[in-house]
Amino acid sequence: MTNIFEETYNTIAEAKKAYKEGTTAEERDTARDTAKAAEDRIIEMGDIACKVWRAYEKSRDNENEILDFDDIIWDRDVEALTACMKENGIKAFTYSCRATDAIETLWLFKEAGCTIGEMVEVNLRKDFFGKGYEKGHAFRMTLN
Repeated sequence: MTNIFEETYNTIAEAKKAYKEGTTAEERDTARDTAKAAEDRIIEMGDIACKVWRAYEKSRDNENEILDFDDIIWDRDVEALTACMKENGIKAFTYSCRATDAIETLWLFKEAGCTIGEMVEVNLRKDFFGKGYEKGHAFRMTLN
């Protein structure tokens, strides 16, 4: 099963490298166009895919092992997010949102067919000096 989010992340990473190494305006334009075309594929999939993509990109940039959602997830989006992840071969994710209603969201993921696992530590963002990561705690979820 193809994971469009991983494909997009890798394509953009290669495009960024090509842009950096580019010695002509044409090479840099090509790299920029490649990155935009990769991201446009996700945009065409709609808002839910864009939400997964933003979390996926941030998770990979923060060197997390799996996808981490650290922002509020609206109740109405849980089933669609679950379906989108399944369709793209994502088998697990973490939920590290600190909102007061996060427990209710976890319950909705359970109702949508996810298994709530153990609590784990995730990288939230680079620390102020860029030498490590601020850590946070998350529930690991498995998509059934």
